[in-house]
Amino acid sequence: MTINYPLHIILILFIIPPCISNSPPPQSRRSSLVLAVDGGTESVRACVFDPLTGTPLTPPCSSPYTLFHPSPGLAEQDPSQWWSATGEACREAVRRAGEEEGYDVKELVRAVCVDTTCCSVVFMDKDEEVVGRSIIWMDQRAAPQCEEIMRRAGGDPALRLNSGGEGPVSAEWFLPKCMWMKENNPEVWESIKTACEYQDFINLKLTGVLVGCTSNAAVRWHCDGDALVSGSDSGLPTGLWRSVGIEELKDKIPRKFVAPGARISTLSPSAAEHLGLTTSCEVIQGGPDAFVGMVGLGCIKPGQLCLITGSSHLHCAVTESPNSEPTFWGPYRGSPLPGIMFAEGGQSSTGSVLNWARRTMFPDMSYKELDALASAVPVGCDGLVCLPTFQGSRTPVTDPDGKGSFIGLTLGHGRAHIWRSIMEGVALGTLDCVSGLRSGGHAASEIVVAGGAARSQLWLQMHADAANARIVCTEFGDAPLLGGAILASVGAGVWGSVEEAVGRMVKVDRVVEPKEENVGKYEKLFGAYKELAKSVRPGVRMLKDIRGGDGGGGRISPSLLSADWANMEREIRECEGCGGHVERLHCDVFDGVEIKDPLAMTFGPKMIRDIRKRTRLKIDVHLVAVDPIRYVDPMGDAGADCLIVQYESFDGDESLRRCLEEIKKRGMERGVSVAPKTPIERLGGLLREGIVDVVDVLTVEPCFAAQEIQLGCLEKVKSVKREFPKVRVMVDGGVNEDTIKEVRRSGADVIVSGSFVFKNAGGVKEGVRKLINVAA
Repeated sequence: MTINYPLHIILILFIIPPCISNSPPPQSRRSSLVLAVDGGTESVRACVFDPLTGTPLTPPCSSPYTLFHPSPGLAEQDPSQWWSATGEACREAVRRAGEEEGYDVKELVRAVCVDTTCCSVVFMDKDEEVVGRSIIWMDQRAAPQCEEIMRRAGGDPALRLNSGGEGPVSAEWFLPKCMWMKENNPEVWESIKTACEYQDFINLKLTGVLVGCTSNAAVRWHCDGDALVSGSDSGLPTGLWRSVGIEELKDKIPRKFVAPGARISTLSPSAAEHLGLTTSCEVIQGGPDAFVGMVGLGCIKPGQLCLITGSSHLHCAVTESPNSEPTFWGPYRGSPLPGIMFAEGGQSSTGSVLNWARRTMFPDMSYKELDALASAVPVGCDGLVCLPTFQGSRTPVTDPDGKGSFIGLTLGHGRAHIWRSIMEGVALGTLDCVSGLRSGGHAASEIVVAGGAARSQLWLQMHADAANARIVCTEFGDAPLLGGAILASVGAGVWGSVEEAVGRMVKVDRVVEPKEENVGKYEKLFGAYKELAKSVRPGVRMLKDIRGGDGGGGRISPSLLSADWANMEREIRECEGCGGHVERLHCDVFDGVEIKDPLAMTFGPKMIRDIRKRTRLKIDVHLVAVDPIRYVDPMGDAGADCLIVQYESFDGDESLRRCLEEIKKRGMERGVSVAPKTPIERLGGLLREGIVDVVDVLTVEPCFAAQEIQLGCLEKVKSVKREFPKVRVMVDGGVNEDTIKEVRRSGADVIVSGSFVFKNAGGVKEGVRKLINVAA
C-alpha cells in the first residue's frame, strides 16, 4: 500500500533534523582521546591525541617554570611551579583541542599519562608538603657521594649496571642525592618522610596516591624493575643502602611501584578541575621522559637504538645481552617496559649548550639563521673544537666535574665557527657514546632520533656523518609526548598491548644517510676530540678549588687529634655537616718513638680504615714515625687519600724520595711536613722535581695539641706559593679566631684546625663557621 504524505510534511522531514542540534553528525565525533604530558627541564608540555591513529589534535601547549642555579654545578626547581604549569598546559591543550574539533572534548579524554625528567628528586614531610626545592637531574653537588658509594660498596650486585659493580656512579642519580641531603642537612633528613621523583610527585598530585615508577627505579635507583612489578622487595638494593649508611631510605621511598602503561587511579576531583578534565579520566603510569620517548620512537625491540635530544642527549639501545662495560650504563632490567632491557649512553649538556650560546653570543639570530651561518663553515671548523661537557660528562667517561671548553681558537675564527663547533662537538660526543655501546655488543646500523635535533637538518646530517649511521626521524618528532599517548591508549584499553599501539601510532617521516665524503673527516676529527677531552681533565680538576664555595683557598681541615675519640663517628658527622668549607679530615699518626715520647702515640691504620668506612671526606694522614716507608702500604690499604711524611724523619733526600715514590704507587697524594725549625729551602730540590703534591707547614711543634701558633712559619707558605703555585700548601697548628686572618693571607690552600674546632662550645659547625666568617 502506498502512503502519500503532504508536501509540507516531507519538507519538515528534510529540514528539521539539521535544525534540532548544532552538533556534528555522530560519525564525525571521535570515540575517545588521550592526553600526554611531558615535564621537561624548562617547561611542561601537553597534547591531546587520537589514540586510534596517533594523531595530535593540535600542536603541544607549553607552560614554563624557573630553573635555579644557586652556584656553579647546582640546579634546582620548585615543585609547586611544576604543578601550576601542568594545570596551565593541560587546560590549554584541552581547550584548543575542543576548538579544533568544534565541541567540548574533556568528556572524551579517557586517560592521561605524564612523563618527566629523571632524577629530579623531591623531598616531602609527613604532611606531604615539599621540603625545599627539588634537586633536579643536572645538579652535580653529589659528586663526593658518588665516590663514597664506590669506595664503600664497590662490587655490590646492585651496581652491576656500572661496569659490573666497578663504577663509576653519576652525581645525577637518586641515591647520591639522598646521601647528600642526609650528610649535609641531617636535621632536615630526619624530618623527611618521603623521597621520590618529579614523576611520583606529579602522579601524587593527580590521584592522591603515592607510587614509584619501575622504569625510574630500574634505571636510576639501582633496582630490578621486573622484580618491583611483582611487588617484591627483592628488587630493592637494600644491601647497597646498608653499605653506604642510608638503610632508612627504604622507609622513605614509595611503598608501591607501578610499571609504565599500567593504571594508577583516576583523577581526584581537585586534579580534574586543575587539568580541565573529568574524574572518570584514568591516570596511567608514564616514566622518565627519555625512556617514554623510546616507546614514542617505536624502540622496544632488541637491536634498535634511539637518540633522545633536548637539553641533553640520551642514547638507548634495546638489547637481549646483559653485558656491561665501563663505556656505558646498564643494561637495565624492566625498562622502558617490563620484560625489556636496554643499555644507555648519555651526554649531560647538548641542546642546553646551544641555548646558552644563542642567549649569550647570538641573541639577535634565530636557530634557522644560525644553521645557515654554520653551513658556510667546513667540517672541522678550521681547527676549532668544542668540548660540550658544560654540566659534566655521563658516558663513555663519567665525570661530574667535567667542564666545557673551546680549543683551537685563533683570531681568524668568527661567530660562525663558534656556533658550528658546538654543533660538531655534540655530534662527536654522540659518536663517543655510540662507540661505547658498540664496544659492549649493543650495535645498530640506524639511529631513530627525536627531540630538538630533529628540527635541524644540518645537525641531523652532522650526527649521521659523525656516527656513520642512518638517521631516522618519525612523523611526530616529539617522542616523549607520543610515547605518553601510546601508554595512555594501552592503559585505557584502546589497544591490547604496547607493541600493537606502536604499530598503529608510530610512523617514519624521513631518513638521513651519512655522506661518505664527510665520514672520514669526522673520524679524523674524533681522534683529536678524544685526545683533547683527555688532556683537559687534569686542568679542570685544578680549577675546581677556584670556583664557588668560600672563594677557593683556605678550606678548613679538622684535625681529629683533638676530637673526642670515644665519639669519633659523631665528630665526623659534625665535620661532614659543614658543607663545602670542610672537604678533608686531618689524621695525625704518631708512633711515640720518633719524637721520643710514648704519650704522643696516636691511632694507626685500623683507625684510618674505620674512619674511611664512615665518611666521604678526603683523609690526609700526617705520619711521624721511625722508618715511615713501612707504613705506606698499610695506609694505602686503609684508604688514606694523602700520606704526609715528616721531613725530619729521614736521613736525606734520597730516602725521602724513595718513600714518595712508594706513596705514588699506592695512588695516594704525596705530602711532606716541615717542623718550625726546618728551613723550607730544604724542600726546594724535591719540589722542583715535581714529586711533592702537598707541603704541610707546621706552625707548632709536632704531636701536641693546643699550642700557640708560630707566625714566622707563615713565610714558608708564601715562599712555596710564589715559586710552586700548583703545590697544595696547608698550615697546621695554632689556628683560631685570632690567627686565621694571618694564615689566610699567607696563601694557604688548606688550614688545619683541631682544638678550636672540636673544643668549641657551639660544636664543630659553629667552630668552622667562626673561622670562615673571620677569615672572609
